[in-house]
Amino acid sequence: MTPPEKDNISIISQAIESKSLIRFWYENTTTSHKDWRVVEPYLIGKFSRKHLQLSAWRIPTTEQLYNGQKESWRAYIIRNISQVQILEQSFEVRVDYDPTGNGMSEIICGINK
Repeated sequence: MTPPEKDNISIISQAIESKSLIRFWYENTTTSHKDWRVVEPYLIGKFSRKHLQLSAWRIPTTEQLYNGQKESWRAYIIRNISQVQILEQSFEVRVDYDPTGNGMSEIICGINK
């Protein structure tokens, strides 16, 4: 794990514990799409032989909604996240949140339901 990944995990873990929204720059290596994301962070973990991931509820901006992006559960690879900011707005835990990470083999941090 790289120092930036450790820093991201530390900041995101604080947001998970306080149930605060976060904003970060994300570089999607699959689609080469890069932009800011605002999310409700729920869990950091990984599946066997996979990268550390953030499981979060995505909240698109007005422009992102206009471009067809919708609110939904998303997984973000930690190493592709940068410039993490904890926002002042908090959130309530969604009823469909799965604290097991849908079968993740390792959970670093997560909201207990």
